[in-house]
Amino acid sequence: MDMHWLANEAKQLHFLFASFFNSMVLTMIVGGVVVSFFKMPLGQVPEFLTLVGRAIIASFILAAFPEILNFMADLTDNLAATIGNLNNFKLVLSRLGEKIGQFTWSWVSVKDSVLLIISYLTFFLLYVSVYVADAVYLLVWTLLYIFSPILIAAFTLPSLASATKGLFMSLVEVCLWKVLWSCLAALLWSFALSEINKPEYDVDFLTAILLNLLLAFSVLLTPMLVRSFLSGKLTQAAQNMGGMILGAAALTPTGMLANSKALGVAAVSKMKSNQSEQTENEVKRTT
Repeated sequence: MDMHWLANEAKQLHFLFASFFNSMVLTMIVGGVVVSFFKMPLGQVPEFLTLVGRAIIASFILAAFPEILNFMADLTDNLAATIGNLNNFKLVLSRLGEKIGQFTWSWVSVKDSVLLIISYLTFFLLYVSVYVADAVYLLVWTLLYIFSPILIAAFTLPSLASATKGLFMSLVEVCLWKVLWSCLAALLWSFALSEINKPEYDVDFLTAILLNLLLAFSVLLTPMLVRSFLSGKLTQAAQNMGGMILGAAALTPTGMLANSKALGVAAVSKMKSNQSEQTENEVKRTT
C-alpha cells in the first residue's frame, strides 16, 4: 500500500502544511536563537549553526518522508500477508476437520472439544476486528501523512524534537498493529489444536480456558499490546488484561450471585455489630 490511493483533498492538506515548512523552520530558528541568547552566560554566542544544521536535516527528512512511508507500508503489507496465510479460512476449516476426526470418547477429548468450540467461536466472532484494524490503520496513516510537515519541522528545536520522534514511533506502532493481529489470530484458532489437555503436560483445564480468553482479549487490544512491546511493559499489559477478565467474570450470573452473597453477609455482620453496640450503650446508661 502506498499513498497514491489518498483523496486529492488529503494530498492538498499535506502540501498545504508542507508549504509552511520553511516559514515554521525559520520561526523556530529565530525563536531558538532568542531563547538561547537570554539563557547563555555573558561572552558566549547563540547556537545558531546548530539550529541551522537541524533545520537542514529536517528538510531532508521531509523530502524523503513519502518514500519512507511507502517503504514501511509495503514491508508491513508483505509481512502481514505472509502471516495472514495462517488465518486463511480454508486452512482453518481443514485443520478443524482434522482435529474433529481425532476425537475419541475420553475426558481429554471432551476438554479438547470445549477448547475447540471456544477457540473457533471467538476466532470467527473476532475476525471482523481485522476490518476494524484496517480502518483504524488507514485513518492513523492518513493523519500522520497530513500533519507530518509540522511534526518534522519541530526537529529544528531540540526541545521539540520529541514530536518528530513521536511521528516515526507512531508509524512503527501502526505497522506493527497488522503484524501482531495476524500472529495473535493464528495463535487463537491454533491453540485449540494443541495437546495442552494431555495429562503429562499438567496444565489445568480452567487455566487453558483462561489462556484462550486472554488470547481473545489480546486480539481486541492489539494497539495496547504493541505499545507495551515498544515500551517494555508487556507484563503490565498482561496484568491489565487479567483484571479485565476477572471483571468480566464478576458480571456473569455466578459472579453477581457471589458478590450479592458477600454483600449480604457484610450487611448482616454490620447490623449485628451495630445492635451489640446499642445494647452495650444501654447497659452503661442504666448503670
